[in-house]
Amino acid sequence: MRNVESIWDFLDQQFEEEPAWRASELPTQEEIARAENALNVKFHPNYLKYLLKYGGGSAFAYDIYGLKPTNTMVKNYSVITNTNLYRSQKWPGIADWYIVSDDGRGNPIGIDPEGKVWLSDHDSGFEKIKLADTFEEFLYKLHTDTLYE
Repeated sequence: MRNVESIWDFLDQQFEEEPAWRASELPTQEEIARAENALNVKFHPNYLKYLLKYGGGSAFAYDIYGLKPTNTMVKNYSVITNTNLYRSQKWPGIADWYIVSDDGRGNPIGIDPEGKVWLSDHDSGFEKIKLADTFEEFLYKLHTDTLYE
């Protein structure tokens, strides 16, 4: 894989050109701690970096849930709301994930306790498909359109 770290430069540029795609304000450390406690998870450092830099937003045609709304994601912007939604549906195999996105077909994309990014596909009997080893790699794959390769 090429330079994954450069993904932050691409996101900086995207959000500079389209500020409505990112949260209008950033979460505080206290808000992040409350979110982790509410979900009974510890956010992975790559996802924390995303929250602290952008708050949440639309990245490379995917909504990435955060803690603050954006102009393009007024409803269903929150990692808390989306995680609790799938948990309340008793979606198999995701109890220890926090949901950071979806695939546009109703399937959650979440991060497990080790920081790996997964898709749970209801059309395939709730098969868990590993999308990336880290959230940073997930963002890179979104940017390079290689998520499902």
